Amino acid sequence: MKRRNVKRSYRFSLPSSKSTRESSGIVKKPTKINWFELLRKYAFYILLIVVAMYVVFFSGIFRVSRVDVQGPNSELSQDLESESNKYIKALFTGSNWLFIDAGSLKSQLQKTFTGQESITVSKTFPNRIEVKTDEQKSAIIWKTGNQRYVVSINGRTLSEIKDQNTNGLPTVIDGSSIPVKVGDRVVSRDFVDFVLKLNDYFKNNKIEVEQIFVSETTSELNVKLKDGYIIKFNTSDPADSQIRSLAATLALIKSQNKKPSEYIDLRVTGKAFYK
Repeated sequence: MKRRNVKRSYRFSLPSSKSTRESSGIVKKPTKINWFELLRKYAFYILLIVVAMYVVFFSGIFRVSRVDVQGPNSELSQDLESESNKYIKALFTGSNWLFIDAGSLKSQLQKTFTGQESITVSKTFPNRIEVKTDEQKSAIIWKTGNQRYVVSINGRTLSEIKDQNTNGLPTVIDGSSIPVKVGDRVVSRDFVDFVLKLNDYFKNNKIEVEQIFVSETTSELNVKLKDGYIIKFNTSDPADSQIRSLAATLALIKSQNKKPSEYIDLRVTGKAFYK
């Protein structure tokens, strides 16, 4: 007998990936997050954070409302308080006591009030800032009539001088001879700074000064040199620019083998005249 070739077909069904994962237990069905349960569980800690943020940033407990200043006189104390408040208001965090750096505030005050021998800044919980300064540094000698006074960097007379000792401080003569007494503010801080910068320039360049004086107003300052001529300054303009103009003028005159006979006038901004 002949064998009949019978074609047989086989069907294979592969299990779906879903049923495979479920049967193998490799991947579990995602569970839904119960937000209500989660909030209930951590509600206490969330409440603490919210309360803390409110107390720190919005309650006003740590807001500095006033800076307490102790200084040798009321005017200086007011200036220190004003500068401190200006610094605090300029901070990104505002007047929040927690974020005020006492060291940075002290550095700023020392830069602004260079004449103070010592400045201390302290923070007192929860919202007080204290600034203290004692002695003021002597800066210049102010002569009016027959009296001479030691003047601080802030322009206030500290004491009267009875002898001839000036301790190397530059002397400014008041041509109008207006009487003053100890404690008076005779000139501005900017004027004192101006005189000190000129004094340093003349010393560093070995230019001998015979006399520094003002006539009717402190907005003009005259320096008489031992060479016989006067240099006229405008104290309303920066000293540095006038010193540069003076140096350039002196160099030009020297290159021309000339010498001023009467004056060098620097009172006009950006210009210099000499005779």
